[in-house]
Amino acid sequence: MNIMALRPWTDMVTLHPDVEAGALTEAIFAIDLGAIAARDPNVPAVNRTPEAFFRATHITADLGRLLEEVLASLAGEPGYNRVLKLRTPFGGGKSHTLAALLHAARDRAALNVVTGAERFADPGQVRVAVFDGEKFGALEPTPLPNGQAVQTMWGWLAWQIGGEKARALVAENDRNRTAPGGDLIHRLLTEGADGRPVLLLLDEVLKYMERAASVAVLDSTLARQAKDFFQNLTVEVAKTTHAVMVYSLQWSAREALGNMALLDELDKLASRVDQLREPVSGDEVLPILQRRLLGGKPDEATASDVGAAYEEVVTTMRRAYADNTTERQMAEEEGILLRERFKAAYPFHPALIDAMRERWTAVDAFQRTRGSLRFLGQCLHSLKKNGGARPLLGPGDIPLRDPEVRLAMLKELNAQNDYDPVVAADIEGPNARARRIDDRLARETPALASVRPATRLATAIFVYSFGGLKRQGETDAEALPPGVTEAELLAACVGPDLDSITATAVLADLRTSCLYLHYDGLRYCFKKDPNVTKLVEDAEQEVARNAEEVRGKIKELLTQRLAGQRTVVVWPAKTQDVPDREPAFLLGYLPLEFAAASSAEQERQAIEMFTRYGDRPRSYRNGIGLAIPDRKQVEALRRAVRYLMACDRVEARKSQLRLSKDLLDQLKERKRTEEAAVEAAFRALYTAVWLPRVEEGGIGIERVEAAGRPLQATGIHERMLELLTVVGTPKMHQSVTPRKIIERLRLRETAEGEEAARPGVRVSDVRDAFFAVLEPPRLDSLNALRKAIVRGVQEGAFGYASGYAPNLGTDGRYQLPRERIAFCRALSEDEVDFDSGFLMLPAAIPEAVPVAPTPEPFPAGVSEGLAPTSGGVSAPPTPSGPASPPSTATTGVVKFGFVATRDQVFRAFPAIANLAEKADGGKVAIQVEASAAAGFDPAWLRNAVEEPLDEADIERLETN
Repeated sequence: MNIMALRPWTDMVTLHPDVEAGALTEAIFAIDLGAIAARDPNVPAVNRTPEAFFRATHITADLGRLLEEVLASLAGEPGYNRVLKLRTPFGGGKSHTLAALLHAARDRAALNVVTGAERFADPGQVRVAVFDGEKFGALEPTPLPNGQAVQTMWGWLAWQIGGEKARALVAENDRNRTAPGGDLIHRLLTEGADGRPVLLLLDEVLKYMERAASVAVLDSTLARQAKDFFQNLTVEVAKTTHAVMVYSLQWSAREALGNMALLDELDKLASRVDQLREPVSGDEVLPILQRRLLGGKPDEATASDVGAAYEEVVTTMRRAYADNTTERQMAEEEGILLRERFKAAYPFHPALIDAMRERWTAVDAFQRTRGSLRFLGQCLHSLKKNGGARPLLGPGDIPLRDPEVRLAMLKELNAQNDYDPVVAADIEGPNARARRIDDRLARETPALASVRPATRLATAIFVYSFGGLKRQGETDAEALPPGVTEAELLAACVGPDLDSITATAVLADLRTSCLYLHYDGLRYCFKKDPNVTKLVEDAEQEVARNAEEVRGKIKELLTQRLAGQRTVVVWPAKTQDVPDREPAFLLGYLPLEFAAASSAEQERQAIEMFTRYGDRPRSYRNGIGLAIPDRKQVEALRRAVRYLMACDRVEARKSQLRLSKDLLDQLKERKRTEEAAVEAAFRALYTAVWLPRVEEGGIGIERVEAAGRPLQATGIHERMLELLTVVGTPKMHQSVTPRKIIERLRLRETAEGEEAARPGVRVSDVRDAFFAVLEPPRLDSLNALRKAIVRGVQEGAFGYASGYAPNLGTDGRYQLPRERIAFCRALSEDEVDFDSGFLMLPAAIPEAVPVAPTPEPFPAGVSEGLAPTSGGVSAPPTPSGPASPPSTATTGVVKFGFVATRDQVFRAFPAIANLAEKADGGKVAIQVEASAAAGFDPAWLRNAVEEPLDEADIERLETN
């Protein structure tokens, strides 16, 4: 059903005039049986006048049977029990039931306003005697209208049964406070009433007995005399033909003020002749509430539509959570019953009534009838007056923002001011946590603005935070702790406007943000004492006052995460904090304050770091980078670290705070949450690296940013390395080719133009050239050069010698013994000395001393692995291809050309590779030609084309 078709209950029902006017004093709902019996004009008319009373009272099936039974017994009809005991839980109330019997006995005609009551017997004029044990004194006499006074319950009952005539029968017993015997009681019920029917209504007998135990009567007590009278009275009433006695007892030991022995004794005194009656059972409480609080019966079609809409949502949720077919079928069957309950309870949500009837009754001070009626009446009045009603009034719809509603609820639960901080901080305060969540959700999803799911869930949890369910199947067992499970909470809060998925997500937010919400892994419950969240919040406020301590903690955590990385510098404050002439790529992670600086100031600081080392120019500019903190992530990191520090502070004070195991478990869970938040904040903090580059004759900044491209690494430094080496065009390399060394150092055998020949170079110059000159490639460490030198020696690109820098002879060769030069042979990396090493081109290597040839099993003029040269120096062999097949079956040279797109080039690679495999030397010559009308950017051409070819050690052919 469309939620728009479901109108607020305030549009669909009328309220009882008392509720509509807000006349919700305790006297309106409290039944003062003694005052009603005395026809006290101060009693509200709805309780004092028989007809008004029955119009506002829903006659349940059990109450109807009780009225029928009592009236028939008073009329003298046989076959009925004449001594009846009332023990009623929530709904209807003992006093309310006794008042109904009182009005029916005094004014039988008034009962006819109740449909079906016409069939009840009419006993005529009935003498009604009421004893209210809560008010009747045990020590002080009770005055009578004729100026006399009585001192005992039997004197008081006698006066009501027959005035002075009946009182005279027991006057001596009343004066001496000794219980009358059975015969005298029989005369009281017959002669004293002038033969008229007698209805005895005794309420709160146990409370009177408790007080009477302190009054001595000869060798006995007034309580013992009262018990004797009580027992004799039940026996004599049971033997009469026109008398009925109805008395009430407390429901439990808690209501009996802990005097379970006295309660049991009273229960057994009349057990031979009395019968237990419970005027209200099950869902009969629902029409009671409707009758007393509403101005008329709700429209049945409206109630049916609302019930069907809510039941469908709840049943759908339960089906989704069902694990098997049996559970799904059970959800369907329960849905049928639930629909009827929704319909019967309208405009109340059955979950709200169940919470009050099944949970709040465990609260000592809770008054099942008047307290519930007054509280619900206040809710109805507030929502009708101030708005905000939904199709049903459920546990999550209680308007706690209304002080009168909050007072009514907490007063009935004996928690007047204890929970005001809870409501203000977490539920309905100006800055309440639930309200913050709702405001955020409303911005993200405007349709949820009127739903207020966080406030609804928090309010419902508050309702379930008092009392507790009894264990299933145990009547007198101790109640379970207060609180509500997630399944119970969702069933009470979801509806056509709120699905279970949204509710579950919001509940998770409440669990981590509310200050007084406790969760033990099963139940949610608001408590007066703050939860771990509150303790952590308070500690966080302390931490926040010391910004330097927070900054130090962030630096400490960052340093821990970068530990073991020799090439990082954490938060350099001045230029000399980043070392110079360190042959490695150094990455300085700039402090958080850098993010708050202006763009101009950031560039100034970065360029100064790139160009200066203290008071002198920086040498190794090609070996430095700066990791830049993201301004948007700085505050998130500071907050996460503050809360992590707060968790540590609370943990350090766990003994002082007397944290329970549950709270310690919550603290550990919260700490894990904050640790994860810190980790995520650190991961997102550095997303860009600034590098120095030549720019218009000076030093500029090259910004390398992730720019939304996902980084796979999880470590902070690993992410920065991925950004520099994998994402986009690589900005840093872990290897370099021998050819790149030759090009960078401009090594040449002969002069070119104005540049002289340079057939050799110190290895230290190679190091300086790669780490000082701002040209690609930028190397990660000296090891890249070491490997390149080893490879260049082995492949014959250059020779290597160490010890001292040799002189160049007039023959163009370096003057040093040939055996000191490593060339065309394996060279271990640790042999490369960057301080004394020297590289030389092959042509500058001195000739080896000729060695007489020795017989070898090879063709004349060829030595193993080397081809002779005219100068006598061995040169790398020229690979020879396999023997050619007969010319009649082969083609000696294959030439072809093609034009291809990027994808076609990749698909052509296998064919070219096959050809290279069969070609001489395992190589093919490839001619590439590409044209662009706008021209190719030289920097791009260098980085995207030439550098990858160099990295692959591909020799480029000169073309015309």
